Amino acid sequence: MSYYNFVDRPSQARIKEMADELHLAVSPEDVHLFLDFQLAYREVEKNYESLVASFDLSESRFIILMFLYYADQRQLLPSEVATKLGVQKPTVSKLLKGMTAQRIVTSHPSTTDKRVRYIQLTDAGEQLLRAFLPYNYRVSTELFADFSEEEKQQFARLLRKLLHAKDRIHQLEDEHNGKREN
Repeated sequence: MSYYNFVDRPSQARIKEMADELHLAVSPEDVHLFLDFQLAYREVEKNYESLVASFDLSESRFIILMFLYYADQRQLLPSEVATKLGVQKPTVSKLLKGMTAQRIVTSHPSTTDKRVRYIQLTDAGEQLLRAFLPYNYRVSTELFADFSEEEKQQFARLLRKLLHAKDRIHQLEDEHNGKREN
């Protein structure tokens, strides 16, 4: 079997040939469309990550700066940051340690309970956020510059459909896990 990379992407005919060989009832058009979707997503994400990195940030660090910027007194508990990011506390601890070293956030004890430490946005963090935000917003503008208003609305509808369909992937995973347990 041939190895497929993103330069040597299979044609619909190649996909059909493989599906026939494995006796799979699949739509080569759907598989090809999914590969196109993956490629587009990965390329956009790679370019966006590069832009974010040019500001000495990661997407997670940027999001944390945004959380802190909008938080009361521009501070949050590490557990609140973890909840908002949807990650475990050790992951946030590592991110916050790096952000503290960058001096874009600081950690300080609560005035009411010395056992509790808050993470607070620093002036340097706010300056970095203000420097990056125009570029962040321009990404959206540049990505959709060639879309008509109608195409943008259609794309939004299609994205909602994709998000709804993602639940079927979980069902496939559950099906696979059920087979492994038997």
